[in-house]
Amino acid sequence: MRDFLPAIAFSILASLAAFSTTMAAPETGEMAVVFPPFTEETHAWAIIHAAGAQVVAPTQIGNVVVVHADQTDFQTRARVLGALFFVKAEGLCAPQRPEASL
Repeated sequence: MRDFLPAIAFSILASLAAFSTTMAAPETGEMAVVFPPFTEETHAWAIIHAAGAQVVAPTQIGNVVVVHADQTDFQTRARVLGALFFVKAEGLCAPQRPEASL
């Protein structure tokens, strides 16, 4: 097992690098903000507003919120207030918008 540790470490780093380039959030516009697990939704929304963005919608994951930010320094401010990282608002991190009524 010890012989495989460098290969496992390299695989994990390569996967993270690929994920970060394909799922990187834009500096402005719509993005998903990831908070620590078990962060209350109301607390996450308060951080988003304090950092200068608007909440678009929640996602399928409780600690991920889709926002719209107009300022390029939003991510820095949100990170200081408690956000972990930012990704594109796609897939599991896509906004859950209410279905149109029929």
